[in-house]
Amino acid sequence: MKLKDSGTIIHDKIERKTFKGKEYLVLKATYDANVGKDTWFFYFNPKTYAMEVYQFYKQAPDSGEYILLSGEETINGIKMPKTRAWYYNKDDGYLGTDTLSK
Repeated sequence: MKLKDSGTIIHDKIERKTFKGKEYLVLKATYDANVGKDTWFFYFNPKTYAMEVYQFYKQAPDSGEYILLSGEETINGIKMPKTRAWYYNKDDGYLGTDTLSK
């Protein structure tokens, strides 16, 4: 999920997609072979531009996971999601939730 590292390829086209019944602006990122093989998608709220979901795929189409973000905390001046809930792409199987605590 590296966006600023060398070898990151941010695709020029921003797409509008519906995910779980909500519309998003979606940014695609791929990587040079020496950096990584996964394909990542970052889902932004079209009104606030807050990232609310990110998703990755490995080599197989049904592989990978998506992560739903909720809440917000500011720590040392950096805004970050308070909660991340992880699911499999293939069957929406729940993997777990991370909760940020100060």
